[in-house]
Amino acid sequence: MHTVNIRVTHHRADVAILEVFAFPDVKKALKDIHALRSVKECVIIQTCNRVEIFAAAEDVNLAYHDIVDYLMEDVISRMRARKAFEHADAECVPPELLTKHIVQFSAKLHDAMEVEYHTDALRHLLRLAAGIESMIVGEDQILGQVRHAYNLAKALGTVGPFFEKVFTKALHVGQVVRAKTNINKGAVSIGSAAVELAEQELGSLNGRVVLLIGAGEMGKLVAKSLAEHRLKAVLVANRTHEKAQRLAEELGGRAVPFEELESAIAESDLVITATSSPEAIITRELIGDREKGLVIIDVAIPRDVSEDVASVEGVRLFNIDGLRSLAERNRRAREKEIVKVERIIEREMGLLIKQLYRIDVEGIVRDLFKEAEMVRQRELGKAMRMLGNGIGDRERRIIDDLTRVIVNRLTSPIAENIRRAAEQGDQEAVKVAERLLRGA
Repeated sequence: MHTVNIRVTHHRADVAILEVFAFPDVKKALKDIHALRSVKECVIIQTCNRVEIFAAAEDVNLAYHDIVDYLMEDVISRMRARKAFEHADAECVPPELLTKHIVQFSAKLHDAMEVEYHTDALRHLLRLAAGIESMIVGEDQILGQVRHAYNLAKALGTVGPFFEKVFTKALHVGQVVRAKTNINKGAVSIGSAAVELAEQELGSLNGRVVLLIGAGEMGKLVAKSLAEHRLKAVLVANRTHEKAQRLAEELGGRAVPFEELESAIAESDLVITATSSPEAIITRELIGDREKGLVIIDVAIPRDVSEDVASVEGVRLFNIDGLRSLAERNRRAREKEIVKVERIIEREMGLLIKQLYRIDVEGIVRDLFKEAEMVRQRELGKAMRMLGNGIGDRERRIIDDLTRVIVNRLTSPIAENIRRAAEQGDQEAVKVAERLLRGA
């Protein structure tokens, strides 16, 4: 079994590409990809700045083409459904315009897409769990996101023995690097980076009115950073009002009914939005005309704020792309720790490869012992028939034990040599053993 990783992340993609590539229903995508003829196991890791597919397959090249075909068909169907192009408001979309737009966007998507196979794909997963592939290097949230993705796939039955070992190792590496290095010391998250950006734009958050839209995990990270500032007021809005109330209480703020967003925005100096809404919740109409300046930071994928909001006088609109300069500064500050993390990853990679190759040859080893046992039983039966009634039960047990010991001592070294060949990457030796045992 081998691994292919297909991803679109903040490294190559802007927020518009990430928005289109993100699955609106991860569970459905997992089941669909797992059902592809070439895919044996599958895990999807989707966050605000990455969509990653890890697939296990016998033929990773075939799996790659099957998955990309599925992805392009899925993206194009969603683009058609949403009429995601400049004439989206038209009731009747000219087919040639839609086709042109889809072709152009597909080309951008291919440019943004990254693909890695085999050990490169596995190493990337370990780096991801360790936090050094994140936009904010050293963030702790990604480890929980990897764990959630694996648990979801496991619950849906899209992982088996191969990815169980792979993701168990990835989660272990994530824990080890945080325990043995300072990669996450004083680490910031996307949420705290958004607050830092807001502080840069407003000069200071002291005495400001802040509206936080979204009370999920990202909203809680933003809230944690906001709590460090002396704000005039904190307003929290969420579609589930009870969640907004709980988060507002923690911040010493006030929960706002979702239906009152317009008045809450009008009252605010800063809006940070992080919901899981499939469509924009802040529009040009909702903003209206402003009498004072407003900073809006949208860290949601898909975006919560319509692009035309940026045209409102006095409004400064930012999204995930606006955090890149902060992310780069954070990376430079952690370069020494990244080197330490990479050493740990390489050591753990060696152990993982040994484990995985053992999975690949265990079937051969089982066949070896099975064939040997069949021969033993057949020849033992012949011998017992020839001896007839001339021996008792005690003698029969002694002969049975003797033949079993002989067979085990002959086959065990062969099994270990097959395993060792696999661990050392000697695929030719493994193939020879397989041909001898299975006649392939």
